[in-house]
Amino acid sequence: MFKKYFLKWFFLFALFYFQNTFAQEIEFFGEAKQGGVIICKCKDALSATLNNTKLQIDKNGIFLFGFDRDAKGNYKLTVHLKNKKTKTFNYTIEQEKFEEQRLRVSKKYVNPPKKFSNQIAHENYLMKIARSKVGKVKHALFMSGFAYPVDSIDIRATFGLQRILNGKPSNVHNGLDFAGEEGDSIRAITDGIVRIAGNNFFYNGNFVLLDHGQGLTSVYLHMSKIITKENKEVKKGEVIGLVGSTGRATGPHLHLGVQWYKKRIDPMRVLNINFDSPVSIDLFQQ
Repeated sequence: MFKKYFLKWFFLFALFYFQNTFAQEIEFFGEAKQGGVIICKCKDALSATLNNTKLQIDKNGIFLFGFDRDAKGNYKLTVHLKNKKTKTFNYTIEQEKFEEQRLRVSKKYVNPPKKFSNQIAHENYLMKIARSKVGKVKHALFMSGFAYPVDSIDIRATFGLQRILNGKPSNVHNGLDFAGEEGDSIRAITDGIVRIAGNNFFYNGNFVLLDHGQGLTSVYLHMSKIITKENKEVKKGEVIGLVGSTGRATGPHLHLGVQWYKKRIDPMRVLNINFDSPVSIDLFQQ
């Protein structure tokens, strides 16, 4: 009789232990949606791929991946562990409906006169150089956590809007617009490295691009003043500039954009990530 009960309780304990251990092997943070990011913690990870894309993993087993604003369909995450196990997780990204936003701006920002062509081309070149450095930092600087870039959380334009400028369809709005007063402080949303601090760009105005490691970047547009410099390492919450209305802007505000490499990410989905609250593993089909 004792042996029977012992084996029963031993089996239940082993089942609980292995299930709990498995659940803790990989922790997920974020959302598998259009414009979403998933950050993973897996100290025993050797390698990971999303479909056919190899993901960077730092020495602490941290890696991430993201889904573009227009992503849809099925994605498969494959993680190879040090114990020679392989874990797979499937994500289905459903198409969302994004609203329109109609704005009136100066005509030169809708159809730039030829006299600005060289300036725009040169600025595109500088941005290309800056973004070519992205992905070379393997360490997950973003693990310092995320914080809002301004004190007043007054969002005037959300991510993904189809913009209509002066009655003509324009580019999709790939960020969040925070209302603000001229001169309000702008802070880094997480630790990073300044890849470019651009002055008086045609569209961006004064702006800063931060590299947070593993392809994750954030950009802060339309500043009245830049308070940082290129190649500087900045901390979460550090002031990097002041709110303004430089470039293509209808008034003082901050445009915050986030990307994972070339994937357009919703900044709000990033700002909502809390490393104290992992996403349930049951949300993903294995």
